[in-house]
Amino acid sequence: MCGILGILHRGKLGDASQRIVKMADAIVHRGPDDAGFWSAPDVELGFRRLSIVDIAGGHQPMTNEDGTVHVVFNGEIYNHVPLRKELEARGHRFASDHSDTEVLVHGYEEWGEALAERLNGMFAFAIWDVRARRLMLGRDRLGIKPLYLAELADGTVIFGSEIRGIHASGLVPVEPDGQSVYAYFLQQNVWRGRSLFKGVRLLEPGHIFIDEPGGRRDRQYWDIAFKRRKMSRADAAAALREVLQGAIKRQLAADVPVMGYLSGGIDSSSIVAGAYREDPGVRAYSCIFNLDQVGDDKIVDEREFSRLVASDLGIEHIELELPQLALTTSLHRTVSALEEPRMGMAYVNYLIAERVAADSKVVLSGCGGDEILGGYVSRYEYIRQPFPQEGAPARSWLDRLLGRNQAPAPDAAADAYRRMQAIYSYPVGTHEIEQALLPAFRAGADGYSLDGEMRKVLDTCPSDDIWDRLLYIDAKTYLAGLLMVEDKLSMAHSLETRVPLLDNEVIDLALTYDWSLLTDGETGKIAFRDAIRDWVPPQIADKPKMGFGPPDASWYRGALQPFVRKVLSPERIAARGVFDPAFVAQAIDWHMSGAQNRLPLIWSLLSFDAWCESFGVYGGDLGDPLDPRRHA
Repeated sequence: MCGILGILHRGKLGDASQRIVKMADAIVHRGPDDAGFWSAPDVELGFRRLSIVDIAGGHQPMTNEDGTVHVVFNGEIYNHVPLRKELEARGHRFASDHSDTEVLVHGYEEWGEALAERLNGMFAFAIWDVRARRLMLGRDRLGIKPLYLAELADGTVIFGSEIRGIHASGLVPVEPDGQSVYAYFLQQNVWRGRSLFKGVRLLEPGHIFIDEPGGRRDRQYWDIAFKRRKMSRADAAAALREVLQGAIKRQLAADVPVMGYLSGGIDSSSIVAGAYREDPGVRAYSCIFNLDQVGDDKIVDEREFSRLVASDLGIEHIELELPQLALTTSLHRTVSALEEPRMGMAYVNYLIAERVAADSKVVLSGCGGDEILGGYVSRYEYIRQPFPQEGAPARSWLDRLLGRNQAPAPDAAADAYRRMQAIYSYPVGTHEIEQALLPAFRAGADGYSLDGEMRKVLDTCPSDDIWDRLLYIDAKTYLAGLLMVEDKLSMAHSLETRVPLLDNEVIDLALTYDWSLLTDGETGKIAFRDAIRDWVPPQIADKPKMGFGPPDASWYRGALQPFVRKVLSPERIAARGVFDPAFVAQAIDWHMSGAQNRLPLIWSLLSFDAWCESFGVYGGDLGDPLDPRRHA
């Protein structure tokens, strides 16, 4: 709902109060309704507000009765009502009517560092304890809301909801982190708190950061824990239906209208249907695509399903049809909003968020259902297949499925890991690195490897089950990237996205379900489908998994081909100093001829070029040969 900022300088910065204003100005899109600041000898706090809850009384920074605790907060605390009652029963006095921010003030007084563990919500907060001279930063369990930090050599800490806010302080130069850029091209994402800018990191999901006179530390307060147990399908569906409806009801709470994304998939359809049960006036928004001369990837357009859901519910349904050249005028705006290249054809998310923001400040999204509820059935089956051994007979799908809980063969875990690595190895495969990336650029990556990064993530996984381990790394990396895209591209338009499928109660319940309740090897999200079967038409409840995105594989070969070739010309590729121009030219030719689908690589290169121009890195502006409207 907002943007937060701060500088902890402990008296070393005489002009901190001027710098914090510039930081807040840089992220005005996150909170155009209000601004607030608080200064002390040690620290500056800044805030931009998008007014959604307690519009009259929710001004920030917020403090307690005696001014010894100060808070800035971005997000929503969905269990703030029961927490407020608990705190009032313990003697705390609230000044606001129903502000969820004030729960953080008194919650910190009552529980201290344990505060984050009590919260059900999406959040990034900063708390300054005047008496202890302690700064406490916190981020929600799965990273729905971002929070960046820069820690300077003199001990100064600068933090904010966006990287541009940190750069606006004038204390952190805009420089690329070569190792993270290298990582992006190996996995179309960056993991474990990295950013593509030198000296700036993300506070990791489920963590708090403490800086006090005695020292500085990060502490993890939550991690995925598997407590799987057997239960009947009927019981599993009933329990999930109840917690899901509760999550939707909590996340509909606002003092402004709440809308819903409706892609036509099972997740967004179920969220909209559940919202309709609480608020029959909810409106749904869908993105559809121009399909002229589109090939097999026309299946990504799910208008028939979104229209079916809207018609079945009888709700107002708004469609945004994207023309085939939409990318040419939205790429730079999208990448600028993201602040760094990320996964997926994100310009679609940017444009549909822009449309919803014309009508509202809040939208519900189906993001997160696949990662926790067993939606990636093809991936689960893929990693359970052993690599072929010379002379060994092939195992059938049924053999693999029935052997799931048996002791694995000696090489089963290694085979699963190799296949997991293959899933994450894109847009540049590990076998292509030396051919694709220039030696000087590779040298600057300083030994980064996808294998090493994956092992660091999996080292903390509390399960040896192959599917648990894939779910764990999906949630820690892939989902974290999706959530970053969701937040940045909605907040660019002053729109808050809420994700009911990542509500604490939904997550905690799903992690108790045995895998037989999640997938049978052919169908994913079994318990979820059973839970929402009465909410949506059967064509939706039984619909196979599909990703949300445009038919870019065809669009690149057609209307967008001149754009692609111009942006990714050998001259521009060479000027960036990252990729071998011959490799890129061949990859584009192969894609355009239909010999290969290099969609992820082309998107990554287009995003990278836009990032270089937007932030003045790797050659910056190379003359901008394209339509200038993309900068609008």
